Amino acid sequence: MAKGKQVFDPLDAALVRTDEEEWIQSGDGNQFKVLRISKETGAWSALIKADKGQVNPPHTHLGAADFYVISGGFDYRGGSARAGDWVYEPAGAVHEATSHPVDTLYLANVYGPVGFHDENGNIAHVLDWRTIQIMVDEAKKKRAKSKAKRSTKKRAPAKTTRSRRKAA
Repeated sequence: MAKGKQVFDPLDAALVRTDEEEWIQSGDGNQFKVLRISKETGAWSALIKADKGQVNPPHTHLGAADFYVISGGFDYRGGSARAGDWVYEPAGAVHEATSHPVDTLYLANVYGPVGFHDENGNIAHVLDWRTIQIMVDEAKKKRAKSKAKRSTKKRAPAKTTRSRRKAA
């Protein structure tokens, strides 16, 4: 290795500048900034933002997860977690619901799927790395379309103005 030259391994090492990332609407009221998805293990990490009053529906952690509350807090089966608290949920942990009494921001490291319950307590929807990847891909498509529309709108008036000048 050459002196002074830094080499990164090909094992998906990452640096994410979270302040440069956009929030992704999850469809359930939460917003995500996905930091990492491991197709190998099924684990994923994200910053999650929940507005005051947001309630995450009943669910079962089919894989373990841990959470670090950056600001705000949430109430869950284990009590109330507030800014600075770290929460670990083992695989098999069942939640009636998780509520956010204040605007909340937390780091989630999820090591396996989360199964959301229907009204009978059965798992009706699974959130796993594939679902998170679809969410990220859809958000990228939306941003690309939005960016294309903005650039087309910026160019359109210039063409119209030139056309009018030629006609006059």
